[in-house]
Parts: sequence; structure tokens; C-alpha cells
Amino acid sequence: MANEVEVAGRATTPEELAASATGPVRWLLDTAGNGGVPLTQTNALARSVVREAAERWPDWWNAELFGPPHREMDMALLEALREGLLRMRLVRRRGRKLLATAKGRKLAAEPIALLYELGLDLGGGDAFSDMVAGVVVDTLAESAECGRDELVAPAHEAAQWGWRDSTGNPPDERGASWVVGGVLCRGEAYGLIDRKSDPDEPKSWRSLISLSPAARLVLGRSRSEVGGGSVFVFQAKLLNVSGVSARVAVAGHEHLTALHDAIQQAFNWEDDHLYSFWLNGEFWSREGEELVRPGTPDTDSQTADVAVDAFRLKIGSRIAYVFDYGDEWRVMLTLRERVDAGDGIPRVSARRGTAPPQYPTLEDE
Repeated sequence: MANEVEVAGRATTPEELAASATGPVRWLLDTAGNGGVPLTQTNALARSVVREAAERWPDWWNAELFGPPHREMDMALLEALREGLLRMRLVRRRGRKLLATAKGRKLAAEPIALLYELGLDLGGGDAFSDMVAGVVVDTLAESAECGRDELVAPAHEAAQWGWRDSTGNPPDERGASWVVGGVLCRGEAYGLIDRKSDPDEPKSWRSLISLSPAARLVLGRSRSEVGGGSVFVFQAKLLNVSGVSARVAVAGHEHLTALHDAIQQAFNWEDDHLYSFWLNGEFWSREGEELVRPGTPDTDSQTADVAVDAFRLKIGSRIAYVFDYGDEWRVMLTLRERVDAGDGIPRVSARRGTAPPQYPTLEDE
């Protein structure tokens, strides 16, 4: 990542930006790693923890209007934070305390890696919510700020494609709105979503929604550089057309979803179709492990939300990738080098040849 990022007219480093955004998360992880976070008999956060959180982050609770909070459920963001840390196994419950796991202690000391991990949990581990989270991020990435209705509409539209509820019908707009609300709550707790009042709507409360500056570092195709720790550099060769390739980079702590984003950026594709990776380098292999787009309906395959480090790749390892099962764009990924990139390296570089348009013109059809 770049050495400095400008936020509100002030230059700051990505590490500082990530540290600030993940302040509440790291506070809870640090507490869990130093004696533990006390819990109630119902395994919610103790009142002392709730009140400390309200003092540290007053935007999470209006004490002047409502008085001091009494229970965890009074602070939806804090409740979402506890649930998320348990789900990601960054903390575990022992008796009436939350204790940090080894993974939680490690990520608390690495704000950028922690921020990326949090970004992967925006959907809360549910396939449909993960899909909605992707729509929310994509919509916010294209807009400086917007209202909730502007997020619900595309989420509801996306829900009509392949998703069915318990009655066999596609989710309705109310259901989509409920899930969008959960995504926004987690995102705000994780430091990835910003909310503020709309000056044109004086009676509204924090109704303008945007990606936080930290989120724009780690979410979606807006990440133009990779840095921090070990970085894997692949040659991405487009097999459908001769002479078209690029070099794409992904950090070891990032997931295959980030590698997908880099490929999309390299060949100027719109992220509007399903995709798969085959770790044995063979397309449509029945024996090799297939990892698919998160939220893909009706699949037994593991999703691509797996850290690249987990695969123990060696120089020369090959991964087969297909985007859009209809047009079947095929890319062969070959690991060329593994480097330490504390100062950041380009996400996409060394483009060769000209990638054809993703969709042919009407005349070509």
C-alpha cells in the first residue's frame, strides 16, 4: 500500500489509518488478552464493559438523551462486535470471560491484516448475507455517500437471482432491508462503514452512509497497492486470447477473493458473474480442490474466503481460474515470486497485450 494516504486534508500512513479504524476491535481483543473480558450470566458483555465502550465511543450511544447504557443489547454495535469476534474465532468463551485466541492476539498487533479479516466478515458468515455485503460494498465504492434505500434496492435486485427463502420465493424488499441493516451494523462496529447526519434532513439520524477511508484500503478493486508482510506475485495469463497477460499481487493474509479482484482489475472485467479457482491448476478438475465465489447458491464447494498463506504455494505453483461460467474466461495463474513488501507494490502491473471487451458489441453478435 502507499506510504501515505490523505484523509480530511491530513497525510497519514495506512497503518495509522487501520489502527484508528480498528480501535474498538483492538480494545476488546487487548482486554480479552489481558485477564479476559467479563461476561454476565447470559454470556453478554458485563455492564462495566458496556459503559466503558460508551465512554470511549460516544457515537455508539447517546448518553445525554438516554443516560448511561445498562446492557450490551442497548448498544447494537458493541453486540455485533462481540458476536463477530466469536464467529471469527478471535476470542473464545471460558466460564464468564472472553479470552483472546492466538489468532486474535496476532491480529490485534497487525491492524491492516485485522482490517482485512473484518472485511471478510461483513456478511456474518451467512451465504445470503455475504452476497448482500458484496452488493453494499460495490455500491458504496462507486458513491461518496448514500442513503440506506440506495443500498436496499440493488441488494433486493441481486436477491432475485438464484436465492429462495423457506417458502421457495425470492427474498422480498423488507427481508433485503433487514440484511442490509445487519451488514451496516457490523461494518460500523468494524471501522469499515461511516455514518453521519444528512444536513438536508434535520430530523434524520446518521442517515448518510459511506465506506470509511480505511475500508477503501482493503475492500474491493479500489486497492491499487499491496503491502505489509509477505506478498505473492502471480503471472495471470488469459488463455482465451493469445498474448494477453499481467502480473497480479496479493498479500499472504488476504484471501483468494482479493486475487479475484486483482484479475478483474487486470482485464477490465465487471464483477457480475460467478467464478472458481482450482488449486491443482486444472480447469474443471474433479480431483482438485475447487474454491468458488462466496455466496454462490447451491454449491458444496468451499468458498474463496481462504487466506493465500494457507495453501503453502511454492514458486511455479499453478492455479486455474474461470470467470463467468457461460463465456468461460480462463486465466492460468503461476506463482513467480514471494516478496516482503512493507512499502507496497502494485496490485496489477506488467500488462501485456490488449484484453478483449468482456461483452461483444451488438454488431459483433
